[in-house]
Amino acid sequence: MKKILITFLFGAFILAGVSFAQTPPPAAPATPVTMKPNAMHHEHHPEIHKAMRKLRGAKEDLEKATHDYAGHRVKAIEAIDRALEELRAALASDPK
Repeated sequence: MKKILITFLFGAFILAGVSFAQTPPPAAPATPVTMKPNAMHHEHHPEIHKAMRKLRGAKEDLEKATHDYAGHRVKAIEAIDRALEELRAALASDPK
């Protein structure tokens, strides 16, 4: 009885494996996959974009901080916001 049960389970396992192996791969998404700007085309003013990414990362780090540093953390976040505004203005002023 034990051999029959083991043989049955082994057979079921093999059949399940075969059925999974024959299933078609999932269909590709209907919408195109978005890529980073660098991967798709040459980015205009890469230094400015790189600086903006770093500033956003620094802002996120400061926003997650638990200590206020006597109000200097908030002032630093405000300075980052002003810097990002200036960089956006610099990009907007470029005639391309």
